[in-house]
Amino acid sequence: MKKVLKKSAALLFTVMGTCAVATAVNAGVIDSWNTSNVIIAPGPYTEYVTYYSTIYTDASKTTSNGVISWKETDVQAPGLKVVNGDDVDGSNCLMTTGFNPYDLTDKQCSDPLQSSKRFKVKNTANGPVDVSFNVSDGMLNVYRSLQKLTDGTDSRWSGFTIQLGFTVNGVFVPSAATDGLGFSDVSGNVWTAPVTTYQTLPDIFSAYFAQGLAGPADQYHPETGYFNPTVRMGFGMIATEDAITSDGITASYSDIFGHWLNSSAVPIGIFWDNDGDINTDNVLMANCADASDITKAGTFSGDDITGLTCNGVWVTYRSQPGLDANGIPYPSDGVPNIITLAALDPNGVYTSITEAVASGNPAPYYMDYIEDLANLGLNFWISVGDTSAWPTPGNFTIRYTPVVADGEVPPPVGPETLCSDGLDNDGDNLTDCADPDCLGISSCGPEGALKTCSDHIDNDGDGLTDCADPGCVKNKSCR
Repeated sequence: MKKVLKKSAALLFTVMGTCAVATAVNAGVIDSWNTSNVIIAPGPYTEYVTYYSTIYTDASKTTSNGVISWKETDVQAPGLKVVNGDDVDGSNCLMTTGFNPYDLTDKQCSDPLQSSKRFKVKNTANGPVDVSFNVSDGMLNVYRSLQKLTDGTDSRWSGFTIQLGFTVNGVFVPSAATDGLGFSDVSGNVWTAPVTTYQTLPDIFSAYFAQGLAGPADQYHPETGYFNPTVRMGFGMIATEDAITSDGITASYSDIFGHWLNSSAVPIGIFWDNDGDINTDNVLMANCADASDITKAGTFSGDDITGLTCNGVWVTYRSQPGLDANGIPYPSDGVPNIITLAALDPNGVYTSITEAVASGNPAPYYMDYIEDLANLGLNFWISVGDTSAWPTPGNFTIRYTPVVADGEVPPPVGPETLCSDGLDNDGDNLTDCADPDCLGISSCGPEGALKTCSDHIDNDGDGLTDCADPGCVKNKSCR
């Protein structure tokens, strides 16, 4: 029988809060990912190598803030697809591309939990990433977004926003109330009043780091998480019809690591290869901790080519190091204890994963980055209704914008040269097309900056309006 591990029907819930059901007239069916602003890494592809579909800020494809990434395995190019009518439960979703490793069939929304279903949005710069989709007419449809969001920038984040909207002539236009597009529950009830992750079920609305890092055992996870056996690591979120805003990171994460870690800052750990295949998910057994406070992450030196060295001490959050009499890791009790690597395996050679793969004979334990500390799993649903009021009836955009933690990035300097990244690049309180520096840029149009210098409004709040503001000195309307 095909896909015997799947659920037989979709979950049907209604959450607290005021909701409205979108109409079915001229409603939208999401046909596909719109790649007009995307360059997909060309094949052929090598197994276990990571590739990117680069997402640009506009169709000129000159500036990029992020990518859709995939590791070539059962996940394949281009890394994102739309499913209409899952072959088991009939549901719709946005998910990754490839095949189900359990039965080699095409990936579907209802595939088992551990089957690499989530597409991966990775920021490479601290600006918005716009993922757009093509839409055609049809009945009312609701889509679950199965994805991860990764901080791949040079900064740590304190949060993020997710907005629904439209890309009009290269400019993001936010979705408006009752326009037929909105965040919703699984039944299509649009959230016209704020709804939080604290009042919904995780399959409906949630933002969690991997359960293997922290969290209780449940129907999907037979074992508790490593750092904390009772509380998941993640973010609270608040949703309205057209925007999701993060609402703070859990203490189970911040007490150890502080703000959301970027990929280059994640700490190192010791992993156990539990199935003899080092390329599959492996079990975290110990982590590098600060010698002066073992409840905090420690620094390391080296890399996975030259070798990794913990500059602090090795600890385990498991009740005992190593494996029990049945060859199973001891469960976590949430308390860090200093250990020696010999306590895990007296004969172990703790090479990096790169060295282990290159040797062709990897040891059962190896040292590697704890990458999942940078990868946040998101669950939310989108209702696509009447498209007739959309500025672009044939497509819509999901915009992901990071919130950089205080003190992470120095004040910007220089002129506003990036005119569609959502950032005030030159620190003059004018962003993108609102900055006179962007006058004449194709993404803004010839009138983009002109309007802010002749609209009788103090756009930057400095008490000076239009041509009386030094910020408009280069604008042709003031010459």
